[in-house]
Amino acid sequence: TLRPAKPVAPLNEPISPGRRLARVSRPLAELQRVRKRFRATVNDVYLAAAAGALRRLLQERGQQPLPLKTMVPVSVRDDGQLDELGNRISFMFVELPCDEPDAERRLRRVQMATSESKEVGDPGVSELALRLIGYGPRTLRRVVARAMASPRMFNLVVSNIPGPREPMYMRGCELKEAYPVVPLADGHALSIGMTTIQDRACFGLFADRRSPGDVDRLAHALEESTDELLALA
Repeated sequence: TLRPAKPVAPLNEPISPGRRLARVSRPLAELQRVRKRFRATVNDVYLAAAAGALRRLLQERGQQPLPLKTMVPVSVRDDGQLDELGNRISFMFVELPCDEPDAERRLRRVQMATSESKEVGDPGVSELALRLIGYGPRTLRRVVARAMASPRMFNLVVSNIPGPREPMYMRGCELKEAYPVVPLADGHALSIGMTTIQDRACFGLFADRRSPGDVDRLAHALEESTDELLALA
């Protein structure tokens, strides 16, 4: 967890004030199909699709694809606390196997990485550490916050935010899609989020306008990577 991440261009460069959001929408049933075929989780399938898309980004820039240390927010709320208000969010670090050319092996490696992280209790330990730091002096909290948001700690954030499965309306208009915007810290030019709205998986690729290049092309690469996984199911 504390091992420094190797900064990777264009993901870990100084960022500008400009932002762009690219969107991808897929049937949730597609991810569920892959999940059942490989006895994985939807989050594993999503992370494997993101790894394939980032691999394409690096290749198009003429770079050698390599594993990327990714911060993955996770809920640590117990089943008995599901009706409580507020969030209980921690995180774990997962190495995305962007160096792996084979889609099935990418998914297997993601499964192994997330399982190992959960088995050793990374999310629970992270939550406890954050709570303890919260009791410390303000100066310490500021230093830790800056360290946790540093590109030296991880390359990017990839987040899965479960949304409502039941229909929702505003003034008679039904909610069909919603795209997450995962904030960028300095030195992080890209974040990827997914949220589920009824039977749709909605991906938001939030990027610095200058650093990663064409974020719409990355959105297309995410579609291609998802299609690769679907072909295996």
